[in-house]
Amino acid sequence: MQTLTKTKLWLWGVNLLLTLFLVCSASYAATTEGKVVGGVAHEMPDWFKESFLEIQDDVKEATENNKQLILFFHLNNCPYCAKMLEDNFLKEPLKTYIQEHFDVIAINVKGDRQVQYNQELAFSEKELADNLEVALTPTIIFINSENKTVARLNGYRSPEQFKPILEYVTQQIYKTETLSDYLAKQTPAAHYTLANNELFQAHKDLSSIKTPLAVIFESNTCNDCAYFHDTLLQDEAIKKELKALTVVRFDANDSSEIIDVNGQKTSPQAWLKQLKLSYQPGMVFFDDGKEVTRLEGKLYNFHFQQLLNYVSSQGYKERSFPEHLGMRQAELLQQGKTVDIGE
Repeated sequence: MQTLTKTKLWLWGVNLLLTLFLVCSASYAATTEGKVVGGVAHEMPDWFKESFLEIQDDVKEATENNKQLILFFHLNNCPYCAKMLEDNFLKEPLKTYIQEHFDVIAINVKGDRQVQYNQELAFSEKELADNLEVALTPTIIFINSENKTVARLNGYRSPEQFKPILEYVTQQIYKTETLSDYLAKQTPAAHYTLANNELFQAHKDLSSIKTPLAVIFESNTCNDCAYFHDTLLQDEAIKKELKALTVVRFDANDSSEIIDVNGQKTSPQAWLKQLKLSYQPGMVFFDDGKEVTRLEGKLYNFHFQQLLNYVSSQGYKERSFPEHLGMRQAELLQQGKTVDIGE
C-alpha cells in the first residue's frame, strides 16, 4: 500500500512538472514576437528647408527665389526613402540641380507637427499624408507658384528616372502636357527585352474578366523590369498571391486593338496614356471593372507581396493600403516571424 502511494505521488509530480513546462512554453511562445529587419535609418540633408510648415508662405518664398517647392513625404527607417535621398539628394549631378531650382521640405507621414497646407486646410503631418492618400514612401509632391500640385511621384526613382521629372517641373512643361505624356516622349536607349512568365495570361478583352485583375505595362526602355522579373516574380510568396489574380502584361508601345475593363476599344499604348502611368513596370489593379490601386514605384519583396494581398484579399474594400500593410505586419510579428522590408 505504501509503495502504491509513493508511485501515485511520483506520477502526480511528473504530471505537475509536465503541465508547468507546457504552460511556460505556451506563455513564452505567445510573448515572443518576431522582428522587423531591413529598415534603413536616414536623416534629411542639412540643406533641406527648415520650415514652419505654413506651405503658402513656403511657396511664396520659393517663388521669390525663382524656385518651386518639393514636399518629401518619408517614414522612419524606410529603405526606399534612404535610397532616394542617397541617390538623388546627396549626390551629384542632381544634388546641385535640386538646390538651385527647388526648396525641399520633409514631411513625416507619422509625424505630429502641424501643417498649414493652405488657407482652408490645417493638419498634422500624419493627417496631411492621409488626406493626400500617401500610400508609399517616399512620395514626392511638386508645388508651383500658385500653390498647386503639378507633379507627383509615388515611390523610389533612380537618378536616370528622376532627372527628366525635375526638368519637367523646372521648365514648367506641366502647363502644356501631363507628366506621363512627357516621359513617353523621352527616348532612352533600349536595353531590356520583354520577358515572359507563366503567370501572365493572354487576354485581349479585359471586360470579360471576373476575377481581380492586375495589368502590367512594360517596354524595352524599362529600368526596373529586369529586377521585377528576376527577383520579385521568383519569390514563392509573391507567386502565390499572383495566382489569385488574373495577370495580363502589355507592351507599352503596342498599338494593336484590345478592349479595356469598361468594354471600350483601345490599344495598350493609348490605354497607358489614358491611365497616366509615369513608371515602368507600372501595374494597375482592377476589380469589377474599377481601379482599386496601382503601383508606380519600385517595391521590394515584402511590400510588393502585401500590395498583392491587399487586392487578392479585397482588403481595399475596408482599409487603405498603409493600414492593410500595418495590419499584415503586426499579424506576422505576432506569429513570431521575421519581416524583412529591405532589398
